[in-house]
Amino acid sequence: MASIYGIFHRSLRDLIRWPVLREVLVTGLPLMLIWLAIGWVVWTPLLHVSTWIISWVPFSIVKANGALLILFLIWALAVLVSYAFITAMIAPIFFRKMKRGYYYYSFGVLLLLAAGWAWLIIANWGLLNKAIADKLLVWLPFQTVAEGSAMLLNFYILYGFYILSLFLVLSLFRKDFLETVREINYPDYEPPVEKIKTHHGTVALRDAALFVLLTVLLFPLLVIPIVNVLIQLFLWAWLYRDATFRGTCRLYCTQEEFTRLKQHRFVIWSIAFFASMLNFVPIINMFTPFFVQLVLFHWIMAEKGIAPASADEREEIEKGLEASDGE
Repeated sequence: MASIYGIFHRSLRDLIRWPVLREVLVTGLPLMLIWLAIGWVVWTPLLHVSTWIISWVPFSIVKANGALLILFLIWALAVLVSYAFITAMIAPIFFRKMKRGYYYYSFGVLLLLAAGWAWLIIANWGLLNKAIADKLLVWLPFQTVAEGSAMLLNFYILYGFYILSLFLVLSLFRKDFLETVREINYPDYEPPVEKIKTHHGTVALRDAALFVLLTVLLFPLLVIPIVNVLIQLFLWAWLYRDATFRGTCRLYCTQEEFTRLKQHRFVIWSIAFFASMLNFVPIINMFTPFFVQLVLFHWIMAEKGIAPASADEREEIEKGLEASDGE
């Protein structure tokens, strides 16, 4: 089996290539603005629903969930603030000499900071949770704690639907995105002329519908600490794993290869689960659906025995693509 580390590294490298990154930004930023507008419109009625559901939950659970959400918010802010501080300190020294190094730096530092702050919070979980749940939140009335939890719950729901819309758009226009990646990495490889039946469209719509249905049905459980995180991880992994694999295979696999590769359920689930964890990392989360698409694409190419082009060849091809875009 192909090296997972090499596949992840190759996927990250591709994600920060300008021809690929441009497509990511052109897709992700407009969708983010659309969901910000939708959130502005539906925020108040959704807040009423969230607050009503939380009103039926015992205060001890609301308090525990509030502590978890506050710790998550502290973690996200710590990652962003420390990233901004480190960047401000070293940018004048190193960034002028960097070409693509800045993108590697951004992704690498964000991941390291996310892991480091997560470890620090988990290591001091008892102390921090007690300080928030047993001291800070006890001083506040139930209504204040409930409304705060409802606001964060609103954010979870709207963010989940943003990821869903990004997944659907990428599923629909995946060919242009993947062909750019293929042209850079595997210029000598020609995809099969005859497209196989993977039922990608049916599976993508089915999984999207189940994502919405399960989000609605499990909505009350999102106020229970730890359970809400596990639900989000499962729903995102469920969304990514099957449709993304089938959509990629439809473009680049023969029927025999598709039948063989779909037996690797553990690998596919592992890639989807890892990607779903990245949805929690600030900034990087906007790129997650594209990242899982790239990982599965490179994994399929590796399993097919297709070797990538050399670094010099990739550099030359990328320069050609950038030059053609500038004309």
